[in-house]
Amino acid sequence: MHPLYQEDLDRILESGFAESLSGRRVAVTGASGLIGTVLVDALLRANAAGAGIRVAAIARNRERLEERFGGRLSDPPLRLVEQDVRESLPEDLDFDIGIAAASNTSPLDYAAHPVATALTNLEGARHMLDAAVRCGGRVLFCSSVEVYGNARDDRSFREEDTGILNLGNARASYPESKRAGEALCQCYRTEFGVPVNSARICRVFGPTVLPGDTKAASQFIDNAVRGEDIVLKSEGTQFYSWIHVADCVSALLAILAHGEDGLAYNVAADNCNASLRDFARCAADAAGTKLVFDLPNEAERRGYSKTTRAVLDVSRLGSLGWRPAYDLAGGIARTIAVLKETA
Repeated sequence: MHPLYQEDLDRILESGFAESLSGRRVAVTGASGLIGTVLVDALLRANAAGAGIRVAAIARNRERLEERFGGRLSDPPLRLVEQDVRESLPEDLDFDIGIAAASNTSPLDYAAHPVATALTNLEGARHMLDAAVRCGGRVLFCSSVEVYGNARDDRSFREEDTGILNLGNARASYPESKRAGEALCQCYRTEFGVPVNSARICRVFGPTVLPGDTKAASQFIDNAVRGEDIVLKSEGTQFYSWIHVADCVSALLAILAHGEDGLAYNVAADNCNASLRDFARCAADAAGTKLVFDLPNEAERRGYSKTTRAVLDVSRLGSLGWRPAYDLAGGIARTIAVLKETA
């Protein structure tokens, strides 16, 4: 592993939140994705210090699982499970904590595969919850800032807020299925007594981004890694909350350690609130390149969010004792440094 990435994992563990998982059985869907990879790596690093966490890493692509985790020594042993979460999880999968992190997260996927996008979120939640009923586990559903829809004013979204979603196009497949997934968690909590939390995650960046990710931030970082100019396909005035993936994972662990049953928690770094143009500028500065502007094609436009402001209030998360380790410029710079040497 790259030294900076190892440092990311150490900072996650230094927060102390992973200690609550010692000796537990943890199942992670979407384990080879941007967030899932770091989560599994952090748990394995905790095991190297004697945490004794039994980890099941679940993803639909066995080859990608092997690429990310194959041959990794772990005590207890890491279990790799090839599984599409749109289907029931294996009957022999028992866990104390199930983290539902499988999702399409690329704008081109939203545009080209809206049905798969919706069902991955909704069926993924359902099958994790069904397994939790069977084995008496707890579920953390990885939701999204997009459940809030379009902002009605300039204030930050609080967990009790609801926004406006346009259901008249297939782009709603992502935010609406995240909303439905959260609702399903509450249904299972009420009817079957499953302990649940939802993490409403803002825009995430980091060195475990999947190849071909078409989110704007991922493309900026891709350009920077190749030493190319950063291409911005709008004026970049959209204003968002961002978070480095290591901070995102430590926030998820904070929710598992101290979160109140049934509550949703916003996940964002309040020192990373910035415009899309600011994010692109940070990437260009880190790479020593220029920022240029270009118009998106039709396929890209269909997948883009129409939201112009999406900032999360993280007071509830902060009340758990969580704080981010990285600011925007520093997080982007270390992401580019890792990817340059591992590409």
